[in-house]
Amino acid sequence: GNKDGDDCEAVLNSTDKDFLLPKSNEINAKLNAAPIVSYFTSIMSCIFYTLCSVSMVLLNKAISADMTTEMRHSLPDFAIVLYQCLIAVVLVEFARIFNIVEYPLFNFRTARSWLPVNILFVGMLCSGFISLVYVSVPMVTIFKNLSNLITVFGDWYLFGEKVSWLCILAIAVMTVGAILSAMNDLEFNLYGYFWICMNCIFTSLYVLYMRFASTNIKLPRFGMVYYNNLLSAMILFPICLFRGEFNSLSNTDIMTNAFILSNSLAGIIGFYLNFASLWCVASTSATTYAIVGSLNKVPITVLGFVMFHAKMTSQGVIFVTMATIGGFIYAYAKLPQNNKN
Repeated sequence: GNKDGDDCEAVLNSTDKDFLLPKSNEINAKLNAAPIVSYFTSIMSCIFYTLCSVSMVLLNKAISADMTTEMRHSLPDFAIVLYQCLIAVVLVEFARIFNIVEYPLFNFRTARSWLPVNILFVGMLCSGFISLVYVSVPMVTIFKNLSNLITVFGDWYLFGEKVSWLCILAIAVMTVGAILSAMNDLEFNLYGYFWICMNCIFTSLYVLYMRFASTNIKLPRFGMVYYNNLLSAMILFPICLFRGEFNSLSNTDIMTNAFILSNSLAGIIGFYLNFASLWCVASTSATTYAIVGSLNKVPITVLGFVMFHAKMTSQGVIFVTMATIGGFIYAYAKLPQNNKN
């Protein structure tokens, strides 16, 4: 569904990283026998993951980029996320029918036990999308890093994980950089920043709860994609009805060809992001995947700045860079843990 790189990373970081596509063992055997092919495959998987991750954020921003403030307020935010979830459900079902992926058929008991995870997932998707409507791409990208602050605290408090000094330093650099960037954001929008904060909370709670849920509910990776998007659609449909969002579908100012195209592409790429992240882990490692995920923020920030003409002071650009460097330090600080995994 509507997942950008971070959201997809959140899903993978909190689930069993060894659960791969059905034919992955055969693929890995062939890769080990052919180092050159293996190296090429690794590079291609990282590029594919980066392309999907970057495209996802930029397309979701493009949906509302050219709209006036008034139009943004009447944008059917939840209906857009619902549409992208439905695309993901259809595509993952096609993939199952054609034996590309494997997961069990719908089970009411599984759906019921998965529901708490899914409520957090819906919150993560919707808050992520709404924040992109009102805040520039660079600001959303660096602020989403702050979810690490809550996640690290949760890992320490709930699971007794040790927190290294380098990790604390990284979070301090990211936090200070993000706050100073916001102070230099010439398009500052309080409503947008509220939704970024909500996104950080939902993302962290999702990651932490998934760590608990994935030990109790055994679901394949694409089973999670299926249930997450199907249950999201079921939750979002009554919300859209209650908010009267389906009325906006008859608004020709909103329902332009560009709007429909970017929304549809975002849904399709959101689905492919699941394949891309799996392929990246399968042909490299969880560590490489985490580093690539961190590096992805650079093209997202730069392209978001250039393509959508983000307005901020020259000091703001420096602070965005500072927050991005904090993200790199954090990824490096987590490497020993990833290697142990």
